[in-house]
Amino acid sequence: MSEPTIESLVKVTASEARAYLDAYGNDELRAAVKLARDRIVLAGGRDEPDEMEVHQALFLLRRARGLAAPSFDAMRVALRGVLAA
Repeated sequence: MSEPTIESLVKVTASEARAYLDAYGNDELRAAVKLARDRIVLAGGRDEPDEMEVHQALFLLRRARGLAAPSFDAMRVALRGVLAA
């Protein structure tokens, strides 16, 4: 399977969201980290995403699937667990 990619910094389509989730075993947070990295690359950057960028990516993934916006605080706690693994 190929790596998922995006075409826009502003929105994520339902098919793009599904591709990210499929690539990461439906793990929203890992998919959001990858999406945040891809958004940085698309914008011409090379840095690792910070918590705000990951939260924005998670928001975009959820919005594309018609789900509620994620809590920033809950995402930060979960992200620490993912990054520690």
